Amino acid sequence: MSTYILTSMFHNGFNEKTAEVFRQKIYKRNKFAFVASEFEKIHEKTDYYYRFFLNLFEEAGIHFEESYVIDDRIGVDEIQKMVAEADVVWLSGGDTPTQFRYLQKYGLNTVIKQHDGVIIGMSAGSINLAKTSICTLSGKHCKQEIYDGLGCVDISVEPHFVRNEVSNELIDLSEKFKIYGLCDDSLIVCSGETVEFYGEVYKLDHGKIEEICIYEGTNT
Repeated sequence: MSTYILTSMFHNGFNEKTAEVFRQKIYKRNKFAFVASEFEKIHEKTDYYYRFFLNLFEEAGIHFEESYVIDDRIGVDEIQKMVAEADVVWLSGGDTPTQFRYLQKYGLNTVIKQHDGVIIGMSAGSINLAKTSICTLSGKHCKQEIYDGLGCVDISVEPHFVRNEVSNELIDLSEKFKIYGLCDDSLIVCSGETVEFYGEVYKLDHGKIEEICIYEGTNT
């Protein structure tokens, strides 16, 4: 069964609860695939964040036997094979629609949808895992875009959410879509019918903001 972990950002590394959750959920640790958001440019930036997050896993006591970056420096067939065989797939942050177009171009939308390992979305990656991907101006996108995402989870998120900075745009969108405000250092874990919330997470629904949890694990 696939496990999907939606994240926002970890500026100061994994906190104790995040590290604990990752150690629990990631029990197969042979291969780690770091899927870029920009496949064909800024390779140095991609490599920097690959090393940054791989180091956070090491600090949390999670060691992968093999790890690799997925972008255009590898052929399409090899890209699909390497992602399919990975125990953990990391979908990077970056420009959300750009990442989604690359996932389609390189055939990873199907590979990821069929993957039965652990898929971790970071910011843009979390947005793209959703059935409905919502890119907002308040989320620093160039324009508001709403499109059919990968469809791995039926949860739409607004990463980098700050409770006292909720925009009218988000409130208006919540009249049509249920959106989860995912603060930095927080997680939403989806496996089958089970959804767990860790850290500071909010639900925006029909113009109302509800606090889901702060630094606890909650099943729904």
